[in-house]
Amino acid sequence: MKVFIRILLPVSIIMSISSCSRIVYIGKRIDPEIILEKEHHDIVFVNLFDYTLPANVNKKDRISYHTGVINLLDGLSSFSNDSSFSFFLGDTLKKSIEPGILTTLLPVDTINSICNKFNTNMLLTLDSMSFFFERDTVINNYIGGKYRTINFYLNTRFFMSLYSREGDLIDRNEVDQSSLFVPRSTMSGSIILIPSIARAREEIGNLAFQAGQDYVGKFYPQIIQDTKQLYTGKPFKESNDYIFARNWNKAIELLEQLTKNPDPAISEKARHNLEVVKDASDAGDR
Repeated sequence: MKVFIRILLPVSIIMSISSCSRIVYIGKRIDPEIILEKEHHDIVFVNLFDYTLPANVNKKDRISYHTGVINLLDGLSSFSNDSSFSFFLGDTLKKSIEPGILTTLLPVDTINSICNKFNTNMLLTLDSMSFFFERDTVINNYIGGKYRTINFYLNTRFFMSLYSREGDLIDRNEVDQSSLFVPRSTMSGSIILIPSIARAREEIGNLAFQAGQDYVGKFYPQIIQDTKQLYTGKPFKESNDYIFARNWNKAIELLEQLTKNPDPAISEKARHNLEVVKDASDAGDR
């Protein structure tokens, strides 16, 4: 399985100059949010959210919701070259599922039936989705009057469930994406028209694609940065040189000796640096 990396180096150490300490950034590997067995998985995607029902979506917005479904699948399928899993389209709108079931779990026989139909060993369902706008107002004072800048943010939310072929719920998750839509400037007191979901079809499609990619990212380990403080000074110069050369063993050896220093200030700082080095060493080994 490929490693989904947000930071390129598995262990990155960056120093900020200080008279008595330096900031150390240590890359740490985080296990995948969704852990699969070490075999190839064929996953069929089915949309269970009926956006054609007036109770769910306004008629004029249906095309935007359809676009959201299709582009979400495209985002999922953009990782189709991965050797660990593949996504397949089962149904962009399956109307036979009762809405109330989506808040609980799908019946086992329904999951079995869908997986058997498409010859897959997993089922990913889109249980619900919502698109909406939020706005942020900025007041600007100019000679002769006040102007308001209205920033509209388009939000997309997708609620998804992943099942095994046997009917077990593996994961239930939400993926969100948002972006600045169209800023509008008007004189203070003017009427502000909220953008239309129906006219935001292209933007919704882009956000849905990103949401699909974000969901796939949950199958991969990630690298995050953890910030630590490293003490400096003459007693720690040699050990710090080894730390930034990534010679963990030698740095640990020197710091263990310093923890026995009769000066409590030095020994305490040495113990702290020793913990940092061991943490960096462990991160580098993963």
